[in-house]
Amino acid sequence: MNMNSIVKKQLTLTLIAFVAMTGTTIAQERSGKELYDIISIKNKGMLAPRQNFTGDVWVNMVEMFEDGFNGSVVGKVTFETKAWTNWHKHSQGQILIVTEGVGYYQEKESPVQIIRTGDVVKIPKDTEYWHGASHNSTMVHTAIVPGGSTTWLKEVTYVFQ
Repeated sequence: MNMNSIVKKQLTLTLIAFVAMTGTTIAQERSGKELYDIISIKNKGMLAPRQNFTGDVWVNMVEMFEDGFNGSVVGKVTFETKAWTNWHKHSQGQILIVTEGVGYYQEKESPVQIIRTGDVVKIPKDTEYWHGASHNSTMVHTAIVPGGSTTWLKEVTYVFQ
């Protein structure tokens, strides 16, 4: 291996480490003309509105109306211990990808299910459900909502311990 390839490898690894550690985004070229920014969901985001959640829930969502995504939303939701959503439903369904912790998921008229890091929950459209952190753990998930609307319903009145 010559000196130039060693230096190139070291510079590449340094750049990768810098981007990974700082969360810095780099504009990327698309179609040879346009530049666009990559949006980060690394941070917790904003505290979610109390009328739709029990406990502290942080939301960092990205709405995508351009490029044919038709109002799709992707984001990171962080539930503190014993925090969860109200009952709700999405007109186009939702996908939850649990990235940290342990939580609960329950559809109307069904038992509560435990969800853990690595679980993917595919929620059909117009299904009434709630989800959130367990009594002993925080829970973080990536949420994907393929457009449509969210209807918020009543507060969850009982969660087993």
